[in-house]
Amino acid sequence: MKLWMDVMRDIEHVMDDYERIFDGWAAGGIDGLVIGPLFFNQPKLMPGTRFEPDRQPLASFAPNPHVYQQFGVMTPNDPVAPIEQQRRFDGMLRAAKDRGWAVWLFQASAGAGADAVGNPIVDDRTQRALAARMVDTLQHYPMVDGAIMDGPEWGYEIAPHHMNHRSYIFNDLPETAAAKCQQLGYDYAALVAAKDRLFANLHALQRSNIVLHAHGGLLGGARLLQGDPDLFAWLQFRVDSLTAFFQGIRTQVDTALEYPIKLGVGPRSAAFAPLCGYDFVRLAEFLDILLPKHYFFQRGFDGMLGTIYRYVETLVQWNPGLQDGDALAVVNALFGLTLPNVSSRDDLESALSPEFFAQIVTKETVRALAAVDDPERIVPWVDTGRWPHDGDPMSARDLLMLLQSAESAGLKRFLYHHHGNLSAGEWAVISRFCGKPWRALESSYQPPDMAVL
Repeated sequence: MKLWMDVMRDIEHVMDDYERIFDGWAAGGIDGLVIGPLFFNQPKLMPGTRFEPDRQPLASFAPNPHVYQQFGVMTPNDPVAPIEQQRRFDGMLRAAKDRGWAVWLFQASAGAGADAVGNPIVDDRTQRALAARMVDTLQHYPMVDGAIMDGPEWGYEIAPHHMNHRSYIFNDLPETAAAKCQQLGYDYAALVAAKDRLFANLHALQRSNIVLHAHGGLLGGARLLQGDPDLFAWLQFRVDSLTAFFQGIRTQVDTALEYPIKLGVGPRSAAFAPLCGYDFVRLAEFLDILLPKHYFFQRGFDGMLGTIYRYVETLVQWNPGLQDGDALAVVNALFGLTLPNVSSRDDLESALSPEFFAQIVTKETVRALAAVDDPERIVPWVDTGRWPHDGDPMSARDLLMLLQSAESAGLKRFLYHHHGNLSAGEWAVISRFCGKPWRALESSYQPPDMAVL
């Protein structure tokens, strides 16, 4: 198995010493670089520290107003990095390409400007602003292979404390979505009513109905949620609207560029992806790669165990007559996830067992690979270590079992998230698994081991 390295919050850390770092990475099996968002001027970090940006970020290049005029949107006016810093960054990208590596830009639409203020799934002006910025970025860095989008997506959390978070599902049908519903042939009012009924139904779950229906497959699960036809229409709207967004970006980028470029998107893992609006098969028809989130940690955000935990605690809180096992049965009915050796919230604290990796990671990998004609088109994000997405730590042993299970399922490549957080234990596992085993006392390369959100 091979891997690409993701560089996010620590661009300068790599850019200022890239030859030595690239040598270390290559020895460990890395043959690709994913970098972005393309902003500089982040604080220098010490091992074990965390930070929130306290300085104005600097864009890595000056925008080309002509591009934005073509799209009918305003030109961004972010402060731009000094020209010498821009040249060093360009040199790093060229050096990666000279090694024969794949080079992708992450969130090439970042910095889209004042017109990118709406929900891009349903707001045409915001979508055009994002497409314009992506085109401008790709034209400025013609040496790269492509761009990776991380969202947008519809919400997937029901926990009340996600009320103001991007992932709260019950915030997903504001009035701004009405026009998109009409455009795609959906009744906006009916979808809103279905959303409200789902909220009510999840507050009125009966143990008898869970026992009767939760393990009854598609038909049983439908009855568990009162067989609401408009609920399924809402779920289909989420898929249709999100697919239309990515298809729109694909079309606009291809039309504006004079050369072919690759595009990819990072959905949640296969179990949660449909709720967020991702249809792997439809996306694979016009996107070059899919990067599902192989995030399995507890707590934090975007991790499988954390999401399941929040579903269980929320459903039990909303329905005092339910036990954890009942709520877990609802989770299984919704997502097809039955975790080995887990029957309560407490069990989720130690759920990362060998059986978990052998069963759940294998299943999530197999499902993703089934959507494509070439396994190289599935490149899952992998995040472990001390603080994965602000979640509980995942050990080097966990990482090894994750990689072993994914490889046995047919995976050829993954994307490590992200270099600023790479720990010595993780690099020891990755290098042994993918390349030449790293020896700390013999190598000039040392993983940063920071805690950079």
